[in-house]
Amino acid sequence: MSDKIKLRTCVVIFTLGLVNFALYFIGAIYLGGDAINGKIVDGHYFLMSHGRYTEVSAVISNYSKWHVYSTWVTHPLAFAAGFWYWRIKRAGRTAFQGANR
Repeated sequence: MSDKIKLRTCVVIFTLGLVNFALYFIGAIYLGGDAINGKIVDGHYFLMSHGRYTEVSAVISNYSKWHVYSTWVTHPLAFAAGFWYWRIKRAGRTAFQGANR
């Protein structure tokens, strides 16, 4: 696989992770928190943010829970893609500089 394809793949993965985190952040602000920090009491679903609970439907609570889980996957992938992007660029620069000597 060429370095160009590897770099593009890293950029796509990094961008997806960044967009997913931004959507989670905006959603948590709009909804009043997230389900991971929330609770379920007697069939009522609550999201929580900074100690404040917001009651929501079961569907919203389930969405919030799974969106948090998705950030637990995409966030580390974005960091890894950023690292590999840096490594590939550095290796290419080093090889290029070595050829000019």
